[in-house]
Amino acid sequence: MRKAVLAAAVAAFGAAALAMTSLGSQPAEPAAAPSPAPAASQVGTEVDGGAQGRGERLLIDAELRRLFDYHLSSQGERSLDAIIALVERDLDARLSPAAAAEAKRLFRRYLDFKRALIALDADPALKGDAPATARARLDAMRKLRRQFFSADEDQALFGWEDRYDDDALARIQLQQDGTLDAREKQRRLAELDAALPPEMLAARQQPVQFIALDQSVQAARAAGADDAAVFRMRAANVGEAAAARLAALDRDEAAWRGRIEQYRQSLAAIRADAALDETARTAAIERLQAAGFSAEERLRLKAYE
Repeated sequence: MRKAVLAAAVAAFGAAALAMTSLGSQPAEPAAAPSPAPAASQVGTEVDGGAQGRGERLLIDAELRRLFDYHLSSQGERSLDAIIALVERDLDARLSPAAAAEAKRLFRRYLDFKRALIALDADPALKGDAPATARARLDAMRKLRRQFFSADEDQALFGWEDRYDDDALARIQLQQDGTLDAREKQRRLAELDAALPPEMLAARQQPVQFIALDQSVQAARAAGADDAAVFRMRAANVGEAAAARLAALDRDEAAWRGRIEQYRQSLAAIRADAALDETARTAAIERLQAAGFSAEERLRLKAYE
């Protein structure tokens, strides 16, 4: 679990830069009216984050950044110009004209920051998972942010994430400290827990809770529990709304596995067909993939072949 936290904490800007790589290289396009239909990857989701104002002034907070990131996550499915137009339309719908204009200017600076992350991520001195490298990477990212945002803006947009990442890195460094015995490590971990605000402590513990719940569900299914019993188990632990979302994920995963199994059978038949030469076999496989999967889903097929 801590390894997963490390990956999230120490590569905070790396993933963001990777997602925004095309921002630095994509040629300008004519402004396009945003489509009201969601991107394929966002079907079934709700817009994350939000935008609020106090009169004519914009309230800058982490929710606003989450709104930006939600729309930017469709990069690759939509052009950058289309995403910008969609963000601006969303801001206009949520805010007064003056506050919306302020938010649009902030969004443009946020895009500039994302572009700058691309160059930072290419620095070989900042690659690797060692705690010292992770600290250098986080510090470099925060220094870069100061080129685009005021101190107040930076704190409002990134303050919660910074504290979470610092806590995660402190825990990793503590666990890797060979000079401390297990008892001392537990004592210091408890001190770190006590120093966190309750909502951040809950967020840090939530992945552990879901992993434990998933293990319990797997054991229950192995013992013969049906979907209704699993729902009741989940609802008792994380609430009915979360249990319903997990049940929907189960159904989606089952449907995906069913499609994969059908694909595997058809793929095996094509590969075993002695009447096909290599060119015809390749064409048949491409037709099979195109008929059964979207462009995004076909990227996942490589893991199953």
